[in-house]
Amino acid sequence: MNNVVGNSSDFILEGFFIPSDARTPLFVLTLFVYVLIIFVNVLVFAVITLHKNLHEPMYVMLCNMIVCDLIGSSALMPRLMSDFLADVRIISFEACFIQAFCIHFYTFGSQMILTVMALDRYVAICNPLRYSAIMTPRTLVKLCSTVWGVAFIFVVVLLSLTIRLPKCKSLVVHAYCFNGALYVLACGDYTMNNISGLCMYYFLTTLSLSAIAFTYTKILIECFVKSQSNSKSKAIHTCATHLSVYVLFETFLLFSVMALRFPNINPNTTKVIGTLMITVPPCLNPMIYGINTKEIRNNNVIPKNLVHLL
Repeated sequence: MNNVVGNSSDFILEGFFIPSDARTPLFVLTLFVYVLIIFVNVLVFAVITLHKNLHEPMYVMLCNMIVCDLIGSSALMPRLMSDFLADVRIISFEACFIQAFCIHFYTFGSQMILTVMALDRYVAICNPLRYSAIMTPRTLVKLCSTVWGVAFIFVVVLLSLTIRLPKCKSLVVHAYCFNGALYVLACGDYTMNNISGLCMYYFLTTLSLSAIAFTYTKILIECFVKSQSNSKSKAIHTCATHLSVYVLFETFLLFSVMALRFPNINPNTTKVIGTLMITVPPCLNPMIYGINTKEIRNNNVIPKNLVHLL
């Protein structure tokens, strides 16, 4: 099964080894989670778009995060549902690279958006009087353009190095297509692919960690200098919420990246963690940053019983 048959350019996804009696329940569960992701993210996006009082930098960035989350989850979950019901999980060359493009675009984009959101909170908490002067619409456009532009360039470079390699195998040992699972199918030397992938990951991770460490340190210092308890609690809550989302995402991403370099790790564990990285944040982000945000709740556009349910 590892060898390419004839001139076929198709891939075979190994996926999860699931007993036949568990396929339908897993399909239903995945469908429910995907519908929940779409519903909650689109709801928050629509609320922010339709209410001008929410057209602030923080909520514009949240909309960017929602778009990024929808790209990642939509690249994975419909395909995952179909694979749960299939005996042989064949995916075309084009579909495989499109899926890999979207998933890497999601991971790179999420890292940068979380970093920009931290910088925004730093300015809002530590320089509130200058916030409007610093976070102007022009600055916001530049930040968002940089996020999408850098993510796009990184993904194009990453996958271009992989597409050029001659393919000798067709079995993708994972639940979905991504660069690390594709370049190992090549006949030739893929050391450059391995090094370039690690360099891009560590560059963005170091950049985001440095920015978040700097901003949170400044925010915490500002909290303890101020005497207003309300300001302290709000700032600390903002830091704790954002940091929990960031740590969760980075933990999943770090494990997914490093698992490829340690063959002793159970492949099923790698598949599960990689899948959670793309499904859990899109579920939590709109609830943490959106529905549970005071400004959005105060607009009375989301029913209170729905807020309590979520």
